[in-house]
Amino acid sequence: MSWKSWLILSSQYTVNHCVNDAGGARITINQEGERKAVSCSYSRDGRTPGVYYPAEPRGPHHPKHGADTSWKEAWSGLVQRVVTSLQEPLARAGHYLAGLSPPSGNDTVDTTKNSASSKMSGAKKNPPAPALHKVIMVGSGGVGKSALTLQFMYDEFVEDYEPTKADSYRKKVVLDGEEVQIDILDTAGQEDYAAIRDNYFRSGEGFLCVFSITEDDSFQATQEFREQILRVKNDEHIPFLLVGNKADLTERRKVSEDEAKNRAGQWGVPYVETSAKTRANVDKVFFDLMREIRSRKLEDNKNTNGKGKDPGKRKKPKCCIL
Repeated sequence: MSWKSWLILSSQYTVNHCVNDAGGARITINQEGERKAVSCSYSRDGRTPGVYYPAEPRGPHHPKHGADTSWKEAWSGLVQRVVTSLQEPLARAGHYLAGLSPPSGNDTVDTTKNSASSKMSGAKKNPPAPALHKVIMVGSGGVGKSALTLQFMYDEFVEDYEPTKADSYRKKVVLDGEEVQIDILDTAGQEDYAAIRDNYFRSGEGFLCVFSITEDDSFQATQEFREQILRVKNDEHIPFLLVGNKADLTERRKVSEDEAKNRAGQWGVPYVETSAKTRANVDKVFFDLMREIRSRKLEDNKNTNGKGKDPGKRKKPKCCIL
């Protein structure tokens, strides 16, 4: 037997003596011992020889009565401690659930009020989008339509003139305490773009017709723009402002204020003189036009909902022939 091997003896033998030498391990055994199993080899550290008695062979588990009782007592104590620690939280949870329980007896719940409050809370979380007013800038080239738009949008004056094809701007403003959005379309004034103006005019809800007080031709052109807008919109009461720009150049004035006011009176629209350079009345023309657009929308909504109609006019009853 090699000195590195383990010798597992039968359960009836016991080691009586163990001798180790260079050739290996020699053992003597007898049958008179009480031990049931033994191994003889070098020790577990591989250096010291010795005799080791392993654990008793596994067999059916028969716990002692005392050990079983102590286990039950330990488990019972653990359960008791858990129950005791949960008593207070469970009591608090019971009181809370009692407050949430539905009313008993003849008590009723006002579901209408609850639903209304939930709707109100939902409205606060999701406020409606601000109203959008679409403004179209029209007029001859070089009268200052873009300068007025940029002054209103960004508070800056652009002196250099660059012909505009079509530029769109959008801005949030507060109109009489209400937040609204204004969408401004700055159209081209050159005759080359006259053919595509109809498409721009169809989308507009209000118009600023601009001319320069230093150019009579631009003032005369306003008549053509007015007729084109009425033809496309088919509405003589469309929100419309006549604007005389470059009011700061008084020494170069070619169009008198009275002449412009007379034309605006014939059309039934307001007339305002502005200066994009000094910002005079720039905000006024845009806000006045937005107020007219808002009033027009409210009027249209009333007519759509059947309000504002002549109560004397009633629909004729329909006849049914059998």
